[in-house]
Amino acid sequence: MQARKIYLSGGSTYIMSLPKKWVEKVGLKEGDTVFVMETQSSLIVELREKEEDNREIVIKTSRVETSEALEKLLISYYLIGYDTLKIILDHKEQLKYREVARHISEILIGVEIVEDTNEALTLEILLNERKLPTIKALRRIHMIVSSMLSELISVFKEGEKALAKDITIRENEVDRLYFLVVRQLKGAVRYSHLAEKLGISDPRDALGYRMVVKNFERVSDHCENISKTYLKLAENDIEDMREFAKILKLVSDAFQKASKSFFSLDMVAAQRVFYDMSEINAIHEKTLNKLFQSKIKANRAMLLKGIMDSLNRIASYSTDIAEIAINMSVDVPPK
Repeated sequence: MQARKIYLSGGSTYIMSLPKKWVEKVGLKEGDTVFVMETQSSLIVELREKEEDNREIVIKTSRVETSEALEKLLISYYLIGYDTLKIILDHKEQLKYREVARHISEILIGVEIVEDTNEALTLEILLNERKLPTIKALRRIHMIVSSMLSELISVFKEGEKALAKDITIRENEVDRLYFLVVRQLKGAVRYSHLAEKLGISDPRDALGYRMVVKNFERVSDHCENISKTYLKLAENDIEDMREFAKILKLVSDAFQKASKSFFSLDMVAAQRVFYDMSEINAIHEKTLNKLFQSKIKANRAMLLKGIMDSLNRIASYSTDIAEIAINMSVDVPPK
């Protein structure tokens, strides 16, 4: 860190010099324009064209061991902010790698195949950050996860198998939005201009958003696990599953309270989530005891326990979200 003095020019303009080494490193010259973004406690000087340059990566499939590895690699490049992913199809199992590339265009938002030949396949990431800022994407994820929890309650109350199957489809949409938000947050940390487009005015918000979106995604995963387990159990009998609706309602309410406290940064509302956990824990323990004292088959008991474990994890993620809300609502100490 270097210290700089501020000078007053013309009675109204404050001037500060830029470090010479940095100016020479980035190739600035007299008359060039730089961009300044204000945060709560600092100013960020940036070359805007860096963020607007097309970032392209070329991947040779002959250097990627498996098609599964290619999928992970493409997702990583998407998350880190590349705009063009060119895949050279020089592996003998070309078809598998081509299928992975097409699958990526389905599971990642904004990815389009713009070139598809025998030798290469090019994916272009076409996104407009202003149309879906980060907080709006988070609200969209929350809305989907909330509906998944609501549908699970109906599934256990009414035995609606069709709803259980629909929850799996909704989980895929949560994953798509999750990857998008992670990409946005990684970009916002690197480029203040992009952060401004995404509506992120304070860098510390990016960390809070990153933790919350991961908790949202984990809750949706457990909703999917519960629905799949329900479908296995429902092949025989659903009578012993209806009592799960009560704890599901409590867990869903805790998730809603935690999410609401996060979006409103309401510390008092966030604290209430922790009070609700005592009732959830008591019912969780009571249900497990009743389950293992019953005379149902061992494999069925283990599946029901799996549902209880998932509900317990969702409740835990809700308290994590509430804790993040408390942390983000606290003012930064003055310097």
